[in-house]
Amino acid sequence: MEKLHQFAIGQRWLSDTETELGLGVLIDVDERSVSILFPKSDETRVYARSNAPLSRIVFNIKDELQDQEGTKWLVESFEDRNGVVRYNVMRTLDDGTEERKALNETRVGAHIQLSRPLDRLLASQIDYKEWYDLRIEALLMQANMQLSPLRGMIGARVGLIPHQLYIAHEVGQRFAPRVLLADEVGLGKTIEAGLIIHQQLKTGRSERILILVPDSLQYQWMIEMRRRFNLQFSLFDLTRTASIKEHDPDFNPFLTEQCIIASVDLMVDHDDLREQALEAGFDLLVVDEAHHLTWSEEQGGNDRYDLIEELAEKTPGVLLLTATPEQLGVESHFARLRLLDPQRFSSLDRFLNEEEQYHHTAKIAEVLMSDLPLEPEHLSAIQALLGHSIQDEPEQRFRAIHELLDRHGTGRILFRNTREAIQGFPGRDCQPVALAAPATWSKDGKLREQMWPEEAQLDGAWMENDPRVMWLMEMLRTALKHKKVLLIARSGPVVEALENVLRLHAGIRTAMFHEGMSLLERDQAAAYFAEDSYGAQILLCSEIGSEGRNFQFASDLILFDLPINPDVLEQRIGRLDRIGQENRIQIHVPYLAGTAQERMFRWYNEGLNIFSNISPTAQTLQENFIVPLKNCLVADLGQQFEDLLDDVGVQREALESELQAGRDRLLEYNSCRPIVAQEIVQALEDYDDNSPLPVFIKRFMAATNIDFDEQSNGTVIIKPTDQMQVQGLSLDEDGMTATFYRDQAQLREDAQYLTLEHPFTESVMEMINTQGFGSTNVALLKSNALKQGSVLLEVWFKVDVIAPKALNLPSSLPQQMIRVLLSETGQDLSAKIDSSILKPYLHHLDSNSCRQVVKARRDLIEERYNQALDIAKAALPNFKQQAKEVYGNKWQYEIDRLTYLKQFNPSIREDEISRLQRLQKQGIGLLDGLSVTAEAIQVLVVVKP
Repeated sequence: MEKLHQFAIGQRWLSDTETELGLGVLIDVDERSVSILFPKSDETRVYARSNAPLSRIVFNIKDELQDQEGTKWLVESFEDRNGVVRYNVMRTLDDGTEERKALNETRVGAHIQLSRPLDRLLASQIDYKEWYDLRIEALLMQANMQLSPLRGMIGARVGLIPHQLYIAHEVGQRFAPRVLLADEVGLGKTIEAGLIIHQQLKTGRSERILILVPDSLQYQWMIEMRRRFNLQFSLFDLTRTASIKEHDPDFNPFLTEQCIIASVDLMVDHDDLREQALEAGFDLLVVDEAHHLTWSEEQGGNDRYDLIEELAEKTPGVLLLTATPEQLGVESHFARLRLLDPQRFSSLDRFLNEEEQYHHTAKIAEVLMSDLPLEPEHLSAIQALLGHSIQDEPEQRFRAIHELLDRHGTGRILFRNTREAIQGFPGRDCQPVALAAPATWSKDGKLREQMWPEEAQLDGAWMENDPRVMWLMEMLRTALKHKKVLLIARSGPVVEALENVLRLHAGIRTAMFHEGMSLLERDQAAAYFAEDSYGAQILLCSEIGSEGRNFQFASDLILFDLPINPDVLEQRIGRLDRIGQENRIQIHVPYLAGTAQERMFRWYNEGLNIFSNISPTAQTLQENFIVPLKNCLVADLGQQFEDLLDDVGVQREALESELQAGRDRLLEYNSCRPIVAQEIVQALEDYDDNSPLPVFIKRFMAATNIDFDEQSNGTVIIKPTDQMQVQGLSLDEDGMTATFYRDQAQLREDAQYLTLEHPFTESVMEMINTQGFGSTNVALLKSNALKQGSVLLEVWFKVDVIAPKALNLPSSLPQQMIRVLLSETGQDLSAKIDSSILKPYLHHLDSNSCRQVVKARRDLIEERYNQALDIAKAALPNFKQQAKEVYGNKWQYEIDRLTYLKQFNPSIREDEISRLQRLQKQGIGLLDGLSVTAEAIQVLVVVKP
């Protein structure tokens, strides 16, 4: 079988990364892209022409192929006709006569076998015993992964935080999820979204994803997706789209990549790009900072809202992220829900009426979740809500809570965890430092000149007179000498100037982190800062450079200057004040007394109370008071500023009381059901503790001559060598530093986190799946129980079903690998002699002896192989029946549940139920196509011990 690489319509191609799609046909090609239809799995994929992961398939003479009716033919000859192959094929009929015909490759069936272990064995292509063992282990690991409910979750470089994992598990397994992620600041909405995206991609539920974010967050998202999830998103800005259009004005740039990050404003400001994004089509749309999407019944939506509304109408899955679900008003909250399900949320008045009813439900649930006894009026209300009575017993109360959760209005599409509900935050303290302003300091003029005069002096002259510099050096030498310190300033040049002084003049170990550095340099700086004994004492970050990075191992934060936006300030503090922080955070704020810096500090501290606590009202309050605030910052207005602080303090307390009173504890509970969440955490911990991957990778490296160097700090360095014996792995020439351990991966961001879902591991598995690596072996079996000189044949078969990846049909199979062990006389020993029992008694046989054994016993090997194939095929009807039952029941349970709940919970969409019914029917039908493929064959020669 040959692989060619010239594109022409009608050619047959195979996906290198998704062989389960079957053989595809090229249906369209232009200068930049190719479109492949995979008939068996009913999928059409568009690939960038320059790097399409495709293999051209041409059958050779004597190869067997199937036509589209499933009839098998033998290739006698073939010819190329303008890039498309025409085969001359024959078959032998039941009466012994031969039938011949010409068959264009367009009529070739979708079933294909990439490698034939028997053919390789009979041609004396015999692999090392270690390669054979590695192949079997790899196939079994992949089979177990297909069955695992953790699929799509194990590969993320994240801590095992229950509420994040619960949301990811709940939403990530849905088809076309449409939800609002509204956790409070610092609880990890980006991680939740990343986990959902990762699952959707790994399970095939989504393939094309568009993430729309504000300009300032584009790089953060791109880096976060790459570092935590190994997902390669392309950043689309005006420069990139213009470059594509310049090369081909008629080409849609959004078809060049599968996963894209772009600014919301890019498409708001450019109608042509907006239309092209709509035409390109995506499976999942993710929108961060969704509270910027405003809408009202009278005036409709703003530009951003209208853009997202158009995209949401054409995109099956939608994730909206906001930390302020109802903070900007009920109408604004309704507007975002309306984007997710316009049929369900069509009327604001009806929504408000339903909310009133749900408040009643939430109050009943709160009583159920408390330790208070249920009074008669509670029991009566519960019976009215559920349609049946309950006893005041723990188990019945627990079941009642979950029934209410399922029926609760926005519970399926809105997830909101609060710090109060999650807990585990040690808190934070503000340490203000008032410094005397030098006589030359500007106390009037523009606000920028008063707040950040250092940014205007690029030569660093400002450092000679700025008292913050001397204060910083003294603090690092004394009070903070033995602590890890994070410093954040607005700009890269300020950070560089400070780092230079601290390192050269004060002898302090420093690391820098700003937008002018490469990703590798930032990773190295973060790793140096993370080292306990000999790492940097202080990491100096710019505003942009600090985005997306969390340093929970440090608890001292220095705000060298203050931003003008409270959300940006909260983002700074959030680098430390996050899940996983074990100490109270000390926020050091140096400012120059009597200047705009002091007034800005007092506004944040006394007015918004933002240093002591997360302030959900801060941004809204600042917008409400922005005009008098600016006046007071620019000039010292004395009492007027004091009055402003009093006014905003009163309004803040009122808003916070209102928010607290409106807390929906039923919703919070539904956003993280503790028992389910803990089960997920436990399952991941068990997987981490018992993963066979570290030993497998170490053996694979040794067996293929890839350099594998274990370090004392828990990492490994993997490098290619000139003698490496495999190709096609995702391994750069410079190699990579990696770790198998989750805790280590979170501390050392310069190290790759190797799991079964890491691109390197996946490339190893893909190489094993698509190449003959380890598919044949001949070994000595030392035994007194078997006849000396006799041979045994072991064949491993994979149970295959060609279907869309999203259906995950293999997970319904009773087993995905079938092992058949036959004696020389044809006795089936599979159940009697397990492969693990055999291993200690198997020994290497030199290659010359292997060839002699195969040559001498060729006919017997073929005969036993065909017997093994018959045995494997005989298991398929039973497998098929079991798989259909498991698959059908799995979907029927969810269909019945949602159908029942739809009577009480209108947020369950009719199209969601219909989709499940279609998937159930489609999957059951495709299971009729079960087949077996030989994956490995081993000849065992019995000798005396």
